[in-house]
Amino acid sequence: MALRVIKAGAADYVNIKLMKCGGIYEATKINQLCESAGIPCMVGSMIEAPESIAAAAAFANAHANVRFIDLDSVYMIKNDLDLGDLKRVGIHLWHA
Repeated sequence: MALRVIKAGAADYVNIKLMKCGGIYEATKINQLCESAGIPCMVGSMIEAPESIAAAAAFANAHANVRFIDLDSVYMIKNDLDLGDLKRVGIHLWHA
């Protein structure tokens, strides 16, 4: 689908959602196609588990062509959820 959108010149940006496209491997292929066509990407999410949000954040930070990150479903997590070594500071999550 991404290739059809690129060939049609139908997008200024492409929003990659790991859970919709099939995971990190497929997201990497989409990002590479977009990068070769000069189309920047963003990484988004749906209402997902913290583990998939973490994977999306890692993916986004590993690819220079990803210009925007919209992973706001992490804010729907209960405040008392055990986040391991992460702590909540305002609306951001930081390593403790």
